[in-house]
Amino acid sequence: MEKPIYDDLRLYITPDRFYIEPQGVENEFIIIERLNGAISLHNSGSNEQIPLHCYDTRNICGVLGMIRLISGMYLVVVTHRIFVGLIDDKPIWQMAGFDLISLAPTLTHLSEEQKEQNSIYLSMVRQVLDTPFFYFSYSYDLTNTMQRTSAAPKVGEIDSIMHKSDKRFVWNVGLLECMAGSLELARYTLPIIHGFVSINNVVINDRVVSWILVSRRSVEHAGTRLFCRGINSEGQVANYVETEQILITDEDKVSFVQTRGSIPLFWQQMPNLKYKPRPQLLTGGDHLIACSRHFDDQCRRYGAQVLINLIDHKGAEDVLEKAFDAAISTLANKKLTYVSFDFHQECKKMRYDRLSNLIWRIAKDQDNFGVYHASHSGLLYSVQRGVFRTNCIDCLDRTNVVQSMIARRSLEQTLLKLGILRPGEHCIDPASHFETIFKAVWADNADLISLQYSGTGALKTDFTRTGKRTFRGMMRDGLNSLTRYVKNNFNDGFRQDSIELFLGAYRVADGEGLTIPSPLKNTDVSADWHKGAILASVLFEIAMLFVVLLSPAKYDIVTGGLLLAWSVMIGFTGRYIVKHRDDFVDWPKLVPKKKK
Repeated sequence: MEKPIYDDLRLYITPDRFYIEPQGVENEFIIIERLNGAISLHNSGSNEQIPLHCYDTRNICGVLGMIRLISGMYLVVVTHRIFVGLIDDKPIWQMAGFDLISLAPTLTHLSEEQKEQNSIYLSMVRQVLDTPFFYFSYSYDLTNTMQRTSAAPKVGEIDSIMHKSDKRFVWNVGLLECMAGSLELARYTLPIIHGFVSINNVVINDRVVSWILVSRRSVEHAGTRLFCRGINSEGQVANYVETEQILITDEDKVSFVQTRGSIPLFWQQMPNLKYKPRPQLLTGGDHLIACSRHFDDQCRRYGAQVLINLIDHKGAEDVLEKAFDAAISTLANKKLTYVSFDFHQECKKMRYDRLSNLIWRIAKDQDNFGVYHASHSGLLYSVQRGVFRTNCIDCLDRTNVVQSMIARRSLEQTLLKLGILRPGEHCIDPASHFETIFKAVWADNADLISLQYSGTGALKTDFTRTGKRTFRGMMRDGLNSLTRYVKNNFNDGFRQDSIELFLGAYRVADGEGLTIPSPLKNTDVSADWHKGAILASVLFEIAMLFVVLLSPAKYDIVTGGLLLAWSVMIGFTGRYIVKHRDDFVDWPKLVPKKKK
């Protein structure tokens, strides 16, 4: 029988140890030794007892694990949570607060430089945990789809959410390494997913149903938009997300799964201060071996795959499209079907109604794939036999629009099958309350997945929310695109480092900054100040140009001279920045990434 994770813990801190006790459970607790981070479980048969007097006690919602930084180990805990809703009568929570508690009582053993480096590492961990949103449950496995959960073997007393979890989607899997090997500690370990969860109780034709959307971001080949593209040698792709749409009624539960992921070839699109860096197919790597590994794994997990490629059939994207098409043809895997759809060309002049042509092309495949459908008593009616794997360049904006349309068709078919939609009703009522919720949730899903990968909300969500492209939506897209440009060029090096550190791709070594050089030592503060000053000056020059342009009541020779002067200054500063563009990009330091 599965044992749920403890949902209410009390942390006791003494000079030598941390004690963590589940509330409502007598004579059971764990001890963490502050000297070396050793963890042990104790119960009524133990000689150990929690001291009566501790200098700090606090309530926590769960343990995310431990991470080593310059000063030593840190315990990472959840301090606050927000109730999201119920899935299969089990509560789902959103993480709303966390804390990093140093096992080292003081920092006196560190040099001043090490203290500064330790502070940077702490800010990196906080950067990741502050990125919205992380979700967890004490009794429901959010890392697995309903179909995978139902197919998982039962292992009796040692059954636990952590041990059954799909490690591709456990974002604190690196933090839990110190506890993951112990079955006894399973009830103290809280796996979290990163992505989006929306749970809605809605009324459709007088029937109350629970409609749920869960998106899980993968920890494999994870990173930021321009520093993490394509595939790695293990067959793992960037921005891989599994999205599950769930419908639960009094009698039934139905699940439909889709995936998205970067084009599974070796390619890059490194930031270089250009508005849209040119994507480049890389040479030197064996594209076919990596691509084959990716799809062998996908077919084993999900069955047949329809690969919907939405990138342009011209320019730099066309090179990737042709290479992807050629790779699938060469693999000759009968489980793979390649569907290319030039989203921008097909939908130009805001003709988004033409997306129905794509849905019509894949309708037969969708009918063949079906859905996972079971009763609450465990009676299995059907399983999903394949998935749609959708991608564009970022696997964000275009991808989400198409995924929402595929999900809508699946949902309508399910509602008809369950008798919730009446015969002859082939669409959800456009004027219904549920229609508004459906559009809003899929648009929110797009915004969150985009924010987590690119740093801004998604583009084209006006179509997802309203069913049509609007001028206001285009203006919002322009602002988001500009924000993406700034963040991807000037902030994402630090963000990429944060993800690498949090997931364990980079590990702080014992003695780093003292006996072992730290990659953070390469930070040139004076160079950073110099770059910041130049960027600030060009912004000031542009601002002054607009002040001169807009302020005078009439234009004369003086105004013309000022306009010319500021324009020349902008030109010289801009030319300097362009000439040294790589120096102005915020590059990662922990796992360096440069143009190949």
